Amino acid sequence: MASMQHLLNRNKHVIGLAACVMLFIGLGLMIAKPEPERMAPYVSYSADVDGTKGIIELLEEKRVPIKPWKRSWRELPSGKGHALLVIEPGGAFEDEWTKLLEWVGRGNELLLFSHELDEGGAFLTESSSASPGVTTVMRQEGEEMPEFQAEVGTRQRIVPEDGVSELLIRDSNGMIAARRTYGDGAIIAAVTPEWLTNENVLKHDHFELVWPWMAGDSSRTAMWVDEYHHGYEDSRGFLAAYPAWLVAACAGLAVALLLWLWQRGKRFGPTYTPRAWTVRRGDETLRAVAAWYERRRFKSAALAHQARALRQLLLTRWGLPPEASLEDAMLLAKDRLSVAQAVKLERLLRHAQAMERGEAAEGAFVERTREYGEMIALLEKE
Repeated sequence: MASMQHLLNRNKHVIGLAACVMLFIGLGLMIAKPEPERMAPYVSYSADVDGTKGIIELLEEKRVPIKPWKRSWRELPSGKGHALLVIEPGGAFEDEWTKLLEWVGRGNELLLFSHELDEGGAFLTESSSASPGVTTVMRQEGEEMPEFQAEVGTRQRIVPEDGVSELLIRDSNGMIAARRTYGDGAIIAAVTPEWLTNENVLKHDHFELVWPWMAGDSSRTAMWVDEYHHGYEDSRGFLAAYPAWLVAACAGLAVALLLWLWQRGKRFGPTYTPRAWTVRRGDETLRAVAAWYERRRFKSAALAHQARALRQLLLTRWGLPPEASLEDAMLLAKDRLSVAQAVKLERLLRHAQAMERGEAAEGAFVERTREYGEMIALLEKE
């Protein structure tokens, strides 16, 4: 009963502690309820109304692979055939725009949606008398100009430049989207980034208007969407602060140091038992045991015990009965032991027979005990 009472008291303490912890967590959540993260506008993985996750999922459904780019435009991938989707970038430096245009000139494509196209320097814009709202727009398709419905939320229009800009979309107030070649690449720009937001991408004909640019052609190898200028950057660790040659040199030195330590600390080849240990744990122990048997006058009993153990092993390992003759034992030993080992076995068996007849000499107890021990160990290994 006392133990049961102790167990109940202990469980009460545990239950009380758990209830206090749950109450503390509940009050903490009620007092300081975490607010959902508010992402910047035009982020490709934002499900907010001003995010662009919808257009990304639509492109993935149509098997257009697109990945986020979270580094500066100074580090854009080398080669050609890439496309970069930039939607209303913020905080881009002048040298970044320069590097971006150089990257386009090497045979890549820039899809730029922004109210401020003048920042990049690739297009000129001007303010028109248009009122923001839903309007009829026309898209250039060869010699035809089919009409679409779209919402244009800005007064800005692209300034036409003969021989430089190519009309893609326009309304009654001017050019909304245009294309121009830049070196071996091309730039497609539009003043309507709001067409790509989750709130508007499926409204009117917005997705149909931008789809041909997103799909690209067979020469495109990869498509990226810029997130670096929305405040999202790859975290590459503390090594990013050091030049690559220094990191490589330090890595090489570290590997060399590990190999040196391994070579200094690892034993190559077989392991040998130090002779001093064998002497102390072999001869000295044997001499101590032998001295005890001698003092107690148990030498004959010890040797007789070892002789019986040897006979038992011969029976177990070779099937040789204890009453077998010495000649039978030697015939078996020739096939199983070396010459020296067979000679030692014969000597021990003769000694055992002499002890049985009471004719064994008293001397050489230590040597005989060692021989018995070695032979017994040899037979046990078979």
